[in-house]
Amino acid sequence: MSDAKPPFRERAERLYLSFFAKPTDGTSAGIFRLMLGALAIWQAIAIGWNLRRFFAHDGLVPWEIVKNDRFIWAMPFGWAPKSDAMLYGQAIIFAAAAVCLFVGFRPRIATVVVAYLHASFQVRNPFILNSGDRLFMIVAALAVLVPLGHRYSIDALLRARANRPAPLATMWGQRIIGIQIAYVYLNSAFAKLANERWRNGMALRDVLSSPVFAEWPRYIDIKPLIWFFTYSTLLFELSFPLGVWFKRYRPYLLLWGVGFHIGIDVTMVIPIFSAIMIASYPVYLTDDEAKWVLARLRSPSLLLPRRQPAST
Repeated sequence: MSDAKPPFRERAERLYLSFFAKPTDGTSAGIFRLMLGALAIWQAIAIGWNLRRFFAHDGLVPWEIVKNDRFIWAMPFGWAPKSDAMLYGQAIIFAAAAVCLFVGFRPRIATVVVAYLHASFQVRNPFILNSGDRLFMIVAALAVLVPLGHRYSIDALLRARANRPAPLATMWGQRIIGIQIAYVYLNSAFAKLANERWRNGMALRDVLSSPVFAEWPRYIDIKPLIWFFTYSTLLFELSFPLGVWFKRYRPYLLLWGVGFHIGIDVTMVIPIFSAIMIASYPVYLTDDEAKWVLARLRSPSLLLPRRQPAST
């Protein structure tokens, strides 16, 4: 028997298949769908609350200002720009799709509708957008590649009642979203490293004192604290995209990321960005890891060390 190693091409193919084609029962995808669906419902409420003010032809942004947008022809607003029926129809369909996504009723169709109509609202009023809105739309569109309805869904319930097995599924779609999130961090880190204030450790003093970016602007002149915040931000954004793929480091980086984004949401004015980043984290979990998390959420006492019975 030969002990020769398989050729590079074969090893690369095995690595590719083990990464992208790993089978899944849909547990982690189900958690991701619930979080994305909850966020979509939140977006539906925000859109409905501000519908006429932000998106109507007689609102803050008249149709004439955006009518020459290069993508407007592909959006419902471009077909009937001054129609109230089109305006309210989009809002109602978006809300219905968000609910369907959350409960898992035809979730792949629902997430495409959510992504498309969110893009329509973005094109109609680009002046209220931030990076979080763009990322939400991208993640919702990519979610069509994920087995969203395999677990914790109406589709799964209907399938069980009909005694039909769930179709085979792989982690491929989750890997694509995971790579997208990793790219966001790397792109942000490299952009920061190109700025001298980030390299010398003082950037967050500027950010936290800015009335544009900070929720409660404060000038903090404690240099060790500012250095810690600045360099820990860079360290996280550089380490997460690589380390999160390794089981050993994944739980620590995900917990760090949750704390990191809660801090951003509390201190900075970037609506929805932190929420969509955290909502995407389940795509990194294996099914066993997702089940472990769910078990601890259901019974927090499992996190406590068990006492051994005293010997007699």
